[in-house]
Amino acid sequence: MRYGSILGFLRRMAAAVTASLPALVYGGSPILPEPMGNIRLPDKPAGAHWVWIIDYQGANYGRAVLYNADTADVLGMVDTGWEGGSLVWSDTEIYNAAMFMSRGFRGQRTDVVTTFDSHTLNPLREVIVPSKTIRGFQDINHFGLTDDKRFMLLQFVTPASSIGVVDVKANRYIGEIETSGCINAMPAGNRAFFALCGDGSALRITLDDEGREVSRTRYPKLFDPDADPLHESGVRSGNTWYFVSHRGQIHPVDVAGADFRFLSTWSIAGKDGDMTWIPGQPSQTLAVHDGKQTLYVLMQRTTLKPKTSGSDFHRQMGTEAWAFDLKTRKLLRRIQLKNPTDSIAISQDASPLLYATSGFYAAFTVQDAMTGRLLWNIPFPSIPTVIQPVN
Repeated sequence: MRYGSILGFLRRMAAAVTASLPALVYGGSPILPEPMGNIRLPDKPAGAHWVWIIDYQGANYGRAVLYNADTADVLGMVDTGWEGGSLVWSDTEIYNAAMFMSRGFRGQRTDVVTTFDSHTLNPLREVIVPSKTIRGFQDINHFGLTDDKRFMLLQFVTPASSIGVVDVKANRYIGEIETSGCINAMPAGNRAFFALCGDGSALRITLDDEGREVSRTRYPKLFDPDADPLHESGVRSGNTWYFVSHRGQIHPVDVAGADFRFLSTWSIAGKDGDMTWIPGQPSQTLAVHDGKQTLYVLMQRTTLKPKTSGSDFHRQMGTEAWAFDLKTRKLLRRIQLKNPTDSIAISQDASPLLYATSGFYAAFTVQDAMTGRLLWNIPFPSIPTVIQPVN
């Protein structure tokens, strides 16, 4: 990043922080806001749009902020530990895997899974887990919850990859499952999950009722890791997971039944003169609307020329979201995004909203997912990363 770009980024961050703070001044001294009192969230009203935005503090402690996307109001927040992390939830509880240090920024490291009440957002309990949970920029699938909402799956990196299992109902750490060379913890039923592997395969792990490994199956040749690697941030609709490659091939995986099925692939890339539209991938590249069976892909326009080495043409922010019909695989619409975007997500109602975050512009935007009309451009006082709609 050039010096001028860095200065511009810092100015935008400062403006976002300033915009998020009260501007009232009396007698030359700022009037501080009243402390936030205890809250109690109602059940989400029908048709309301609530969404969690997970921030990345970068060598600092993070939080998840809950917004009402219809009004741009903050409803509440929970702390997410060192450098933050995504949430998973059941009907009445929210779970987060966090890291803390005994002296704030130094000292003994402790990793915990904290359970929060979904109405008061107060911590209810926690369980200590091995100090291995992945930190840094979060992927939506670093942490998962089995389909029956009993076992939380934690991505461990030491740097060897493994999955920790927590029984969130009993508040008990179960143990660790080795997944060397494979990353992410994606649920595939009440007692199964899978991970993507560096050799292009998928690894499926089945669990018993105690949360311990029963069996594993390796499914080869999901993708070609040399010619066209996958972005790891897949999305699920029903029993089908969708992934997209650097060059724009959609890879559906049917996880129902005793064995996975790799469904036929299809391309969403688009030529534009000497340029090509392909997926952008700083964070969340895909979003799917279950009812409308529409897949949204964060897209960028590029020459496909690598950077100084390797094939790093893919890792750019997106400027448009392209919507595809999953049945016909046809392009339905292109939505111009307000800011160069790192992550997209979509609400699941009949009038869906498209959410987008931009770390560079320190902003969170809300657009009509059918027309692209901009509804809100909300300054965010840090770096927003993962988007998690409450459906």
